[in-house]
Amino acid sequence: SSGINAEYGDINEYNIIVNEMDEISIIDFNDVILSYKVIDLANCIGYMCMAQGSDLQVARNVYEGYKSITTLSTEELLLIYDLIVSRFALSVCNGRSQIEADGANEYVVRCVQDNVQFLRWLSDRGRHEFNAAVLGL
Repeated sequence: SSGINAEYGDINEYNIIVNEMDEISIIDFNDVILSYKVIDLANCIGYMCMAQGSDLQVARNVYEGYKSITTLSTEELLLIYDLIVSRFALSVCNGRSQIEADGANEYVVRCVQDNVQFLRWLSDRGRHEFNAAVLGL
């Protein structure tokens, strides 16, 4: 079991900076919380997969890199699909709420649209295909 650790909470393509020497930096630590490692992995897989054109091979590469450093139980791995769906659904709800409250912010509107499109794509794949292609389960 992975236990509880500090979770970054906002890993996405807008918070990762790669400079001209291919050095990677992460910014925006406002959402760091104590949580389970599997949640941070699920968020990272989801956002990296979406950012790279909804590609399960990208998701597999993120998972392979992660498991080269640490492991999760099968029970934890089987949660990843649902955690990704939950994260993106929550982002859609929060974004739509923000649009209703504050008006149409171009960034928020685009994020909501991208998240809805990704959720549809992920739903079309389904849990079984995702787990087989990404996690080898």
